[in-house]
Amino acid sequence: MRSIPATPSPAATVVLLREPAGRLEVLMVHRDSKGFFGGLVVFPGGGVDDIDATPLAMSVVSSDARDRVHRAAALRELIEEAGLMLIDGEAVPGPHSRGEDIYVDLRDRGIVLDGDQLTLVSRWVTPESAPRRFDARFYVAAVESHPPVRIDTAELTAYDWVTPAQALERYESGDWQMFLPTVAHLRWLERRENVADVLAAAKGADGRTLVEPRRMEDGSIVPLLLPVDIQ
Repeated sequence: MRSIPATPSPAATVVLLREPAGRLEVLMVHRDSKGFFGGLVVFPGGGVDDIDATPLAMSVVSSDARDRVHRAAALRELIEEAGLMLIDGEAVPGPHSRGEDIYVDLRDRGIVLDGDQLTLVSRWVTPESAPRRFDARFYVAAVESHPPVRIDTAELTAYDWVTPAQALERYESGDWQMFLPTVAHLRWLERRENVADVLAAAKGADGRTLVEPRRMEDGSIVPLLLPVDIQ
């Protein structure tokens, strides 16, 4: 009898970009050795929590998008993991808090996060054969300044601003461990000329972004569609 696949848990990720001296760079964070993604180098992000769908969260996240709850989760995770909040096209230092306390702090300070600063580029669903599954939405956002990153030391050990090529070189050499969606987005970014090109390509991908990898007989995971194929 075929087992019933696990229900994917919703998640949201921010691919944060900057362009110092005309060079496209992306923010990568290093997870500690504990947990499901222990030891991996990833983009800031995490699970969508119940609090992200409450009126409190909606009151401090400006966005008319249908995926407003996911955008709230992405913005909250960016604050938790990197200490950055997106406001008026910039990333500035966020509150020293977590979870619901972030939304409370923002409300009390009269701060509204810019959910429309996020551009959806892809949605990845873990294969049905996996014991733990995620339905993760990846958003790109760009900042013009050089924001001061403050990592969450309870979950992370370091961060880097790197070019997509540099990140891929460290992955291919074995220095950095990554999972398939991270690698796929880095390869997609590597083909882009600059931030403007990234955002234009991401907007063009909206509505054709679902990526559902499948497990092959040898155990490898092969995506049916990569972001690099979305134009």
